[in-house]
Amino acid sequence: MRRLIALFGLVTLTACLGGGEAPQPTGTRDASVPMSSMAAFDPARFSGRWNEVMAYLPAGASCVLGGVTFTPQRSGDMTLTEGPCADGAPRRGLATRVGPGRFAFMGETIWVLWIDQSYQTAVIATPGGRAHILSRSLSVPADKAQAAKDILAWNGFDVTTLAPARRK
Repeated sequence: MRRLIALFGLVTLTACLGGGEAPQPTGTRDASVPMSSMAAFDPARFSGRWNEVMAYLPAGASCVLGGVTFTPQRSGDMTLTEGPCADGAPRRGLATRVGPGRFAFMGETIWVLWIDQSYQTAVIATPGGRAHILSRSLSVPADKAQAAKDILAWNGFDVTTLAPARRK
């Protein structure tokens, strides 16, 4: 319980509210709830390969995240490679830094909502309702999975619709 209280305190202190894209709700997120990103985001520690372990899977999604690689740039931007997509090829491009823990990528803004202290588990989401729980391994310990779900709920997401990641 102390860890959860500390986690909510950290998120509250690092909240960056407002700005960004206008949310277009997909049914997974209450757009009236303010969303916050990590002000203490460290691109160097976040860089590398992440595996999607849970996600909101919108109907007709053309790109199943599966895995994603972040590569920091000197500018503060990140090169992002995700996939596989419907055509079997990954999506790759520059994710432009637009705020602390926020990146514009292919027409939407990706927010880093939470990262555990050891940078092994993370939650990324969009104001429009897409969200992913990421791990450096193919699974997440139960306590970190619960913390990730709590962060999503705190940011207005309906965690009852969260699903295990699809593997290709």
